[in-house]
Amino acid sequence: MNRESTQIRRDDLDPARAAGWTDEALYDAITVCALFNFYNVWIDATGVHDLPAAGYEASGKRLATQGYSG
Repeated sequence: MNRESTQIRRDDLDPARAAGWTDEALYDAITVCALFNFYNVWIDATGVHDLPAAGYEASGKRLATQGYSG
């Protein structure tokens, strides 16, 4: 999706639709891929560092107990 996004055609999505994916779910998946591509390029270009393992662990615990809105 990120390397050849201009090459995606409707029939490329048919297998996902046949597996039960809705157009809304496909839109969401494409959006997530595009956003992660953006974030990764931004992080690489700006030199932002990854979280330490403890940061991911704390974030996971917070998400598990409070969700994304907490």
